[in-house]
Amino acid sequence: MRRTLVVLTKEPWEQLLRNKLGHPWLVLLYYFDQHYCSGILLNQNWVLTAAHCKLRWGQDRGDSGAWVLGGWETWGLQGLGRTLGVRLGEHSRGTSSGNEQFAAAQEIIPHPGFRAPSAGSRDYENDIMLLRLSPPAVYTDYVQPLALTDVCPPEGTHCTVMGWGTTTSPDGKTYPDVPQCLDVEILSNTICQDAYPEKVTENMLCAGVLEGGKDSCQGDSGGPLVCNGKLQGLVSWGDHPCAQPNKPGVYTNICKYLDWIQETIAGK
Repeated sequence: MRRTLVVLTKEPWEQLLRNKLGHPWLVLLYYFDQHYCSGILLNQNWVLTAAHCKLRWGQDRGDSGAWVLGGWETWGLQGLGRTLGVRLGEHSRGTSSGNEQFAAAQEIIPHPGFRAPSAGSRDYENDIMLLRLSPPAVYTDYVQPLALTDVCPPEGTHCTVMGWGTTTSPDGKTYPDVPQCLDVEILSNTICQDAYPEKVTENMLCAGVLEGGKDSCQGDSGGPLVCNGKLQGLVSWGDHPCAQPNKPGVYTNICKYLDWIQETIAGK
């Protein structure tokens, strides 16, 4: 199996303008001090991420059965709620800037229709989850929310995906200190279905570089796909190794979940 360099960019996405972080809504999720997923700050109380991040650490960005999956019983829902950490205002995983904020996931709410893939099933349907923070975030130049999209993206839309995921696949041994980013294009439903027959639903979208060599990968799960300054998708699943030609990344299609997000938050 060939080794693929998965490049979100060779330069970190560090945009500091008047001491403002270029990704103040990007959050890092960790368990026992180990990074395993990303998320997006929606408001002072809520973070959005992928539901499959509730599975055992290390088995994120589901890759078509490449891993044995855990479930709530792996940690226990109550234990997970006490120990799942959220870092806001994070840039370098190894060096503190003093601008970070730390919270716990007081409440973890996966979409009720989420199902991990099994033989013959669709991969990661309804792969979306809300986390209620304790304590709430405090808005600063380094911690800000990201607006949700209000429309579904047309084919050809240019977007950016980012995260702290591995830059090597399939070994997954190299993780960057700072978040990397990649410019991708929204692909047609036809291309998406051809890449993953009978696995893609209307609740998913494909984005990527069909030539291969660039993709989101393990560790990027739950991270944002940002189009026109708004959250359009969440890193969900793809093929393994990452970044193969004609095997784009698959993302949770946020426009299909606006009602669920708003109703869940309003109900709390």
